[in-house]
Amino acid sequence: MTVGIDVGNTAIKVAFAGRDEVVVRRVAHAETFAAVAQLLADRAAVASGIEARIASVNRAAANELIAQAESLSGERIRIRRITRSDLPIRVATDHPERVGIDRIVGAFGATLGYPTPLVVVDAGTTTTVDLVDAEGIYRGGAIIPGLEMQTAALAAGTDGLPQIDWESSCTSPILQPGKNTVDGIRLGILSSVVGGIERLVRLYGDVPTVVVTGGDSECIAAGLAASSQHKFDIHLHPHLVCRTLASLQT
Repeated sequence: MTVGIDVGNTAIKVAFAGRDEVVVRRVAHAETFAAVAQLLADRAAVASGIEARIASVNRAAANELIAQAESLSGERIRIRRITRSDLPIRVATDHPERVGIDRIVGAFGATLGYPTPLVVVDAGTTTTVDLVDAEGIYRGGAIIPGLEMQTAALAAGTDGLPQIDWESSCTSPILQPGKNTVDGIRLGILSSVVGGIERLVRLYGDVPTVVVTGGDSECIAAGLAASSQHKFDIHLHPHLVCRTLASLQT
């Protein structure tokens, strides 16, 4: 069995080759590493071994997960850290080795399902907006503070602002001026991210296809779809990175 594991700053996502199932755990939760390690151990026992492919922008979290998984599974689990050399996509940036591996995996995964050029929006702790050109070359992109990061910045700089539950509040994007503090924050932060994405797509050459992934992808995709400014097709793939890892031919 092949398993794809996306270890981010906020969440760990686990996908299984050939299955729809995706397991998502928050990095900040104390039980996360033990729970994911036990999940891998259980699957390794049933499948007589697994290959776990890990892409991580959070080295400490990845190291902890690997250590716990190996302690439970021993030789039944083979862990492989995916690098740029494992991905058949050219990276044309100033310092290719510094680009987050999750961004490159997502870009490559998007090209498997959609014609280029395309833009990949990965909405996690930060929101990255990356371009893959008509030749399938990863050209880099932009980094925007994510929804929760912007919310935390507001809370840190002011007194008495309420918390925003982005996960449950994005099914119906606000399209009118906010009539209370929560709606005002939601409208302002989501508009800043959605408006930034729209501007970047135009700067990249009015790219016709935008693939949205990441923990806040449903919220961002809904905001883009509700905007009258977008002139591109929107495709929602919340777990693009871990699914690409699970199906990667290496």
